[in-house]
Amino acid sequence: MQITIEIPKIEDFEKVNVLAKQVHELHVNWRPDLFLSVDEVISKENFEKMIQAKEIFVAKKQDEIVGYITINIKEKNNPSIRYRKQLQIEAICVDEKNRGKGIGTELLKYIKEFGKENHCTDLYLTVNKQNENAIKAYEEFGFKVKSIAYSMQI
Repeated sequence: MQITIEIPKIEDFEKVNVLAKQVHELHVNWRPDLFLSVDEVISKENFEKMIQAKEIFVAKKQDEIVGYITINIKEKNNPSIRYRKQLQIEAICVDEKNRGKGIGTELLKYIKEFGKENHCTDLYLTVNKQNENAIKAYEEFGFKVKSIAYSMQI
């Protein structure tokens, strides 16, 4: 299976939002106290900004979008810690019909290389503890747990 990864075009907006909604609905189910069910997860304005900033990439299989990843790069320059240029993975999504076929791994490989080319020091992401398939994939890719976040409703 040949997967290509590229920056999307504005015409890809609707397809990316279909995929974004698939993942967003998982979060709605896991955390209804936090997430709302919406028709449009990514606004057209934000989609355009991400394209311009090279913060979104799509995975294509035979010209069909089957996944995407959104990122941002943050420099952490504080005198009390080591310098970091952190590539943060904000979202990663593989179409539900194409999961388990290595598409997410290809997106991660691409972003890792993108980070190297942009002199990033590390990749960072967060994941819902109920997303066991994603956790397994991230660990197989080489991610390690570095911190644990706690939350409490008040």
